[in-house]
Amino acid sequence: MTATVPAILAWPLLAFMAAVVGLRYVFFNHSQWERYLNHTLAFMLASNLIREQAVQDTLASAGIMTVTTAQQISLALMIFTAAEFMGFITMWAQLSAQEVRRRQRYHRLAAVVLAAGFFLAATPARNAGQTLEVYGGWSSVLAWAVYVLLLCVLAVQLMIMCLRELRRPTARRPERLVAASGLMIGLSIGITSIEAPILAALEELGWLYSRDYRITLHGFIFFSESVGANFLAAMPFVLAAFARSGYDVTSRHWRRLQPLRDTMITAVPEAAFELRAPNPSRRKTSLDLHQTTVQIRDAILQLRPYFRDVSPAEAEDFTTHVPARHRQDAIDALQLARAVQAKAAGTPPALIDASVVLNSRSTNLDEETAELLRLARWWPHAEAAATRQPEMSEHP
Repeated sequence: MTATVPAILAWPLLAFMAAVVGLRYVFFNHSQWERYLNHTLAFMLASNLIREQAVQDTLASAGIMTVTTAQQISLALMIFTAAEFMGFITMWAQLSAQEVRRRQRYHRLAAVVLAAGFFLAATPARNAGQTLEVYGGWSSVLAWAVYVLLLCVLAVQLMIMCLRELRRPTARRPERLVAASGLMIGLSIGITSIEAPILAALEELGWLYSRDYRITLHGFIFFSESVGANFLAAMPFVLAAFARSGYDVTSRHWRRLQPLRDTMITAVPEAAFELRAPNPSRRKTSLDLHQTTVQIRDAILQLRPYFRDVSPAEAEDFTTHVPARHRQDAIDALQLARAVQAKAAGTPPALIDASVVLNSRSTNLDEETAELLRLARWWPHAEAAATRQPEMSEHP
């Protein structure tokens, strides 16, 4: 098939695909799953290049191959694309390296056999100088069936992988977005693959005329799926750029905790310490975030003698407009703010009452950060409410 995407749009996107493939081979080609993904993208790029009218005409005029042969080679390359991506999915299943390599040998062997079978079945159309859609016949139906076999298996595996990722409790929002996009690509691959032999067979039986529809669909759908896959494959570069600019999760969490941290250090100077020289970059590391959480938690511990219980009436007045799920966090912030005020006012410390002290149940940095972020969300209002009772907003 020859791509029907306008050249003014196709070539910039092909250049984008080539850039993604090249950059991934340079910067993301260390692990086996990265290599499988890179091979997938390389086969995909080659398939789309050969599908371009200008490339096919050049090959034909140079006497290298006919246009029809180039069209069928572009389809065969998609079979190898599927085989390589199945290796990526096998790696994701966390099998042993030996088992992954063993399975991938079968994937590649299957791709070779299916590609040979496809070329054999597509011989009549190739000899006639016509596409499979135009030539028709049961030989074309067989060629389509052989062609889509591995692609359909890939589509099922890809959708299963993405659904599992979407259901994973610890998956973050960016990971879920990538999984959702992958699920859409898997659905597209599955639907547009299985329709080819089915519609071709129905037309041969005289039950449904679909030639024009298939010619139109096949002219752009492979290209569209390839562009989508390359956008997902470019995500590591986007995330790296975000991280360098300080917009990664760690850096954003660090910045959100700074108002609370600054107040805690002012109230309890003894909690200030530096594990290393201050990091002037906008991009913060896990060590920077860990230092901030330790400083805040240490200050809270040293403020324990100044903690007092918040009466139900005060809590109700303070959290009037606070959603129920956030009320305890808001009350904890108010309790901490009053402890800071009491220490600053010279209030004598009292015996520590464990029932009114903020206790942490976190067991790792992520849980600790999440706890303190919930506290920091209400901190500006709680700090102001240490001397007066402001109305709380549902979206501070």
